[in-house]
Amino acid sequence: MKRFLFHSMFCITITIVILLLGSPIMADQNDPRLELIFKDLKTSVTLQKASSIELQIWKIWMEHDNPKVKSSMFLGIAAMNNQQFGKALEHFRLLTEIEPDFAEGWNKRATVFYLLGRFNESQEDVERTLKLEPRHFGALSGLGLIRMELRDWPGAISALEAALRLHPHMTGVIRNLKYVRKKQNESMT
Repeated sequence: MKRFLFHSMFCITITIVILLLGSPIMADQNDPRLELIFKDLKTSVTLQKASSIELQIWKIWMEHDNPKVKSSMFLGIAAMNNQQFGKALEHFRLLTEIEPDFAEGWNKRATVFYLLGRFNESQEDVERTLKLEPRHFGALSGLGLIRMELRDWPGAISALEAALRLHPHMTGVIRNLKYVRKKQNESMT
């Protein structure tokens, strides 16, 4: 859990930086540039290259042309970064009401639910995220973590493997997958 919190705070900080960089006219999970970027991610041979490509994807996923959505995203991330999870949840709830087809709003809310230990609600939001953006490796990784918490080893393995098919260089996911496979083997003996 501590590793996940560190990784989450790192991702939150990067997200804030990305939000401050400005936004293109067309961006979210439907951005046509994502197709080529995902191909590059899948075929990247180094962790450094994959990390650079991952940042491009997150930047696109985070962007939206609605100022209210941008504001809710920024305020929610800031609250989450300050461990003010109730405030973060409210900002992401508002975001998902304003723009229910914006995958990253659901993903961020899922993250807060996870951090609060509300795993069923987190899983519901992850599923909503994946319905809107099936390539969301962050949501798949999160689903793996949820299923780990619930000791659903086959479900965790399935989610983590799916995340790695999209982004093969996620070191945390690779470590978690090894751990989950070990736990599954232990539960079978």
